[in-house]
Amino acid sequence: MQLRYFGGEMALRGFDFLRTGRELRGLTQTEVAEVYGVSERTYRRWELGDVRVPFDDVSAICDQVFKLRIDDIRAVINGED
Repeated sequence: MQLRYFGGEMALRGFDFLRTGRELRGLTQTEVAEVYGVSERTYRRWELGDVRVPFDDVSAICDQVFKLRIDDIRAVINGED
């Protein structure tokens, strides 16, 4: 998991939520892209961190596709679950 430092604290990036949520739900990148309505290439680039994913898209994918709250995914990423 890639982390960056922001204001002295580590901040999670959007792609951390996408990858973790997808893995929790057992979905492929292709399945997520199809359900959300973006190209597989776009989703793959978001998840790999090649292109910055807008927060609105991260939030919508977590809610609409993964059916998970961002806070729940954050807890898994941080090892709190």
